[in-house]
Amino acid sequence: MSRNQFPSTQRRKAWGRITILFALIALALTALPTASFAGTDTAGNVLATDNDSNPSGVEGDLYWAGKALNLDDASIDRDIIAAGESLSIRDCTVGGAVRLAARTIDIAKTTVDGSVTVAGQHVVLNSNSTANCFYAIGETVALRGSTKSAALAGDTVTIDGTVDGDVEVWADKLILGKNAHITGTVNAHVSEDPERAAGAEVGALKIDRTENEDTSTVNDVIGGIVAAALSTCFVALLLELVFPRATASAAGMLHQRPMPLWVSGLLGTIAVVPAVLLLIISIAGLSLAGALMCGVIGIALVSSAFAGCAIARMVGHSQNRYVMAAVGGIAAGALTAIPLVGDFISGVAFVFMLGYVIQIIWRNAHLKSQQTPNTPGLPTA
Repeated sequence: MSRNQFPSTQRRKAWGRITILFALIALALTALPTASFAGTDTAGNVLATDNDSNPSGVEGDLYWAGKALNLDDASIDRDIIAAGESLSIRDCTVGGAVRLAARTIDIAKTTVDGSVTVAGQHVVLNSNSTANCFYAIGETVALRGSTKSAALAGDTVTIDGTVDGDVEVWADKLILGKNAHITGTVNAHVSEDPERAAGAEVGALKIDRTENEDTSTVNDVIGGIVAAALSTCFVALLLELVFPRATASAAGMLHQRPMPLWVSGLLGTIAVVPAVLLLIISIAGLSLAGALMCGVIGIALVSSAFAGCAIARMVGHSQNRYVMAAVGGIAAGALTAIPLVGDFISGVAFVFMLGYVIQIIWRNAHLKSQQTPNTPGLPTA
């Protein structure tokens, strides 16, 4: 095993998670209401969801969300933050940074004083475009403009422009075009030798072959499963110690009313991303969006241990609850660490815990609504 194998593997997994996240964002945006709006706040920032909006000048930041954005011949004094299905920026000047998430992204003949950070399926920084740095992830990523540094990840990465510095690449296939001019070092983490056209100029090319990076020995797999089982067991015991009523309630709910629990969890999982986006777009709901995201992250961190503990308590309801929590935690941790199926099991655990939380909130709200009318009145004189 090479010295760089573990870091490279971790980076590839991180890029994969980021890709899924941005893909969900882009998908959720297509479900936004068809009604559009645009407005400018007192700081000069513009917020728009109108596909036909094409401001010629923005004194502050441009925030945009929708299906297709075609920004042409505009001057943005600060940042562009946009998400949608298709984003095209042409003949523009941007005084700040550009942050984009979409299925297709095309930046052409545009000058960006800051950094460009984009994620999508097909991404290109086209010819005659300049940026301070270019960070991109997608299925296909192309750099044909000029930048001072770049970090690119995708199935196929093409560099056919100018980089006045170093480039980091994580890809299955790297293509260095004839117009590539890189003064620094290209650190290529690739699964096959790069294609280098005649005329491509590169200061230095360092290749880290990653075709075997996903190949783990049996000991590595077993070690990962044992580590996950022990850590999840610890979390399950902690949950049983601090929240015994919650684990018992989840076990009872799973045994007596499983359908509402699973349906609530599934619908809640689908609705999380659109809900956060709508809260962010409303601006006034930014704090609620942050709270919602923190809650979702918290559920994701402990869902496997919680689900394992609850299921074990349901199965062994007459046994010692700490023993069953440990058994459930070990089983859940081991299952989530199994290659290929582990992510699916983690997702099922997340749906389970989110469904339980939604059912508890709904039950408490329902009980309060029933108790309010039954409150005895004050005695009259």
